[in-house]
Amino acid sequence: MKKAYFIVISLITVMIISACSQLGGTTVSSEDIEKYPETEIRNIVPFSAGGTTDVNQRIIESLWKEHFPENMVIEYKPGAGGEVGFTELAKSQPDGYTMGSINTPHIILQPLGRNTEFEHDSFDILARLVHDPQVLAVKAGNDIKTLDQFVKKLKEKPGSLSVGLTGTLTGDHLTTLKFMEAAGVKVTLVPLAGSADQVKQLLGGHIDAIMGNVGDVTKDIEQYKVLAIATEERHEWLPDVPTFKEQGIDLVAAIDRGLAVPKGTPKEIKEKLFNALKEINNLPEYKKKMKKAGLVQGFMPGEEWAELISKQKAEAEEILKKYDLIK
Repeated sequence: MKKAYFIVISLITVMIISACSQLGGTTVSSEDIEKYPETEIRNIVPFSAGGTTDVNQRIIESLWKEHFPENMVIEYKPGAGGEVGFTELAKSQPDGYTMGSINTPHIILQPLGRNTEFEHDSFDILARLVHDPQVLAVKAGNDIKTLDQFVKKLKEKPGSLSVGLTGTLTGDHLTTLKFMEAAGVKVTLVPLAGSADQVKQLLGGHIDAIMGNVGDVTKDIEQYKVLAIATEERHEWLPDVPTFKEQGIDLVAAIDRGLAVPKGTPKEIKEKLFNALKEINNLPEYKKKMKKAGLVQGFMPGEEWAELISKQKAEAEEILKKYDLIK
């Protein structure tokens, strides 16, 4: 009797371990993947509502039901330049019912510069969706009309101009550090919760400039004077804006945005989500909405983006060391 009891207990233990292993994320049955998703999927946006990351996810949300029977529900987790939301995503259950936006170089910089509960490779990346070049902009009507004037004022009085950023150890932060180094100037850094806050502070006259994205300024371009764009050549959306390089400052930078799931999410679920994102990315309606919102499409499969992120880490370490920001 005892022997039979122990056999039963052993079988139950094996079944529990197997079930936990499945949840941990290697594979699911074809029947389960056919049913997926059976409930709504949570989408963590790590910045404030109304910013460019949010707008991109809202566009995807508007087309989600064409691919899945259940809703995608956006959940805002702003703070610390995205760190709050990135942490939430990294620590969530890898069951296929949580995904979230990740931004680079944010997920590279934050673990380098401070103690975080995630690393740049703490996620299973689905796809890059946006490749958004960075711009330096002031409010329309500002006395400063050119990049030369901006630089001259800073050289005359270091720190006299403030630049709004989406938090510290973010893409805006890194680009501003690169700008200061390349131009030989010092600005006053003003970290904010998200790009919507940058715009609000700039238009309200509380900061002098923003280091933001093409998508931040093209929606209401008449409200800004864009001094420079950090691309190799002039951008088709801002053809009259000279590049930093044209103006003697060697600076090329962009913010990349995409979607990821917690590490260990079953591969079949990741494939299903990726295929849906790829189809959405190719829809004429999606392209139209992205252009109208000022978001530059930059679709890239997750594995390719992960490789690029690893390469970008080395460059980021170098600049952070120069400014004593490495932990």
